[in-house]
Amino acid sequence: MIKKTRRKGLKICIISSYPPNRGRLSEYTKYLALNLADRVELGQIVIIADRVHGRKNHVVEEKNIEVYRMWQPDNPLSFLAILPFVIRLRPDVVHFNIHFQSFGKSRISNFFGLCLAPVFKIFGNRVLCTVHNFGDIVDLDKVNVENHFVNRLAIFVVTKFLLSLTAVVVTVRSYIDRLDARYGSNNIRFIPHGASVERISENGSKNILMFGHMGPYKGLPVLLNSFKEIRKLRKDVNLIIAGTSHPNFPGFIDSYRENCEDVIFTGYVPEEKLSDLFSVASVVVLPYLTATGTSGVFHMACRFGRPVVASDLPEFRELIREGASAVLFPPGDHEYLRDSILRVLDDYDLALSIGLKNLEYASKESWEIVAEKYCEAYTDTFYK
Repeated sequence: MIKKTRRKGLKICIISSYPPNRGRLSEYTKYLALNLADRVELGQIVIIADRVHGRKNHVVEEKNIEVYRMWQPDNPLSFLAILPFVIRLRPDVVHFNIHFQSFGKSRISNFFGLCLAPVFKIFGNRVLCTVHNFGDIVDLDKVNVENHFVNRLAIFVVTKFLLSLTAVVVTVRSYIDRLDARYGSNNIRFIPHGASVERISENGSKNILMFGHMGPYKGLPVLLNSFKEIRKLRKDVNLIIAGTSHPNFPGFIDSYRENCEDVIFTGYVPEEKLSDLFSVASVVVLPYLTATGTSGVFHMACRFGRPVVASDLPEFRELIREGASAVLFPPGDHEYLRDSILRVLDDYDLALSIGLKNLEYASKESWEIVAEKYCEAYTDTFYK
């Protein structure tokens, strides 16, 4: 049964993956929802999330957040329950938090899932959509999506539908011009990804950290090749791979775990252990072959004030223009990556400078500031 709003303010319905599920932007939704719950402009926040085996399908979270688990990735039929539920809920704004592979591994599931947003608009809802990446901006080959006519046509159609919504939010500023040039859309606004700020002490060790949900485009083999060469030169340097396989690429990390004796694989790291993990990291490495939007891991490194070595991709260059810092290397070049890592490890002043800049950037893009910007976007969407 849908609960009544417990305080005055806009009623927001967010459709997204949600913890304890991992990946597919679930962590982003969690951070955003908790900070939105503090805003007096908002009343009830209802999250329509993906199901979790063994968990209740309706829970009341802290503050004014309720979570209804109603859909399953790669099961388009499960999406059908969302529309009548939202019609009964009568929210002021429906907020989709998505990327172009949010609804599973199959292109059919993602096509129908992404098309839900324009359907809600047809039924008279005010719809705001945060789109973290677009299929015609991402390098499809590197994310294991066949780059053929049918897929490109579907991506074009879905993107056109999404840009017809009441409001669209992107987390990469340059996407606005790129989308406007191709689709002529004028309803897009930029809201930064968001980051927490937490000062941590260092333990003096020489540890390379790669963190996140692992998939083919993350460049794990590139880093492993670099680390093999680093170990020949420096036995005091360790590599930590923290995280699990991306839900769209189950088992991806397992084959690497079996063949890398000198590498520490931590598996999933819970939120309360993140500060311990990053406190032992001398440098955070993002060896991505392509970027699927802005990087949550980069923002996590900024949260803890860690120096970063990252692939020279447009999304990372933009973060640096916005105030973050990193040493960049050509994507896929393991020798250049090796030299970049050693440069940061051996130059204390450089590592400290990068870390402090990233901490400052995180404070300017805090989740509190992001929540305030979303409240403005919700208000604008409601009164359009």
